[in-house]
Amino acid sequence: MKLLTLLLLTGLLPTPTAHLAYAQSSSVNAIGSKAPGWAELSTPQKEVLASLEEDWASLTSEQKSKWAQLANRYDQFSDTEKERLKIRMLDWSKLSIKERRTARANFIKSQSIPNEKKAEAWEAYQQLSPEEKKQLADEANSNQKKPSLVNAPSLKPN
Repeated sequence: MKLLTLLLLTGLLPTPTAHLAYAQSSSVNAIGSKAPGWAELSTPQKEVLASLEEDWASLTSEQKSKWAQLANRYDQFSDTEKERLKIRMLDWSKLSIKERRTARANFIKSQSIPNEKKAEAWEAYQQLSPEEKKQLADEANSNQKKPSLVNAPSLKPN
């Protein structure tokens, strides 16, 4: 899971079809529309979004609407996409708030990188030896510990 998180955070994984569908629905929540509470979700939606149940109350209205719409389209995905989506939702639910912020920032950053370059980077990564992969992961982990705009602690008023 740590490797998957690393690849997601560094933008080395190509964007899956299911994620594209999610990303393209960014204008889902019109002003004035109410996002569904967990109890208001349908049984099929709850089944798809089960790994997000504990975090549901903390999601924004826009996020809830996007997840609900993604769950509505779930049956249209291939079995591979469904499995990938479930794994990624479970991984996402295990991330800390700080890790989620970093992932969001890196996702936005990765959108400016052409898919061909991402695929090349992924191929290059796959060619690394296990020792080189570990070294890369260690470097990424040490870089995450350095404060930056994304992961620096917030200032608390006295």
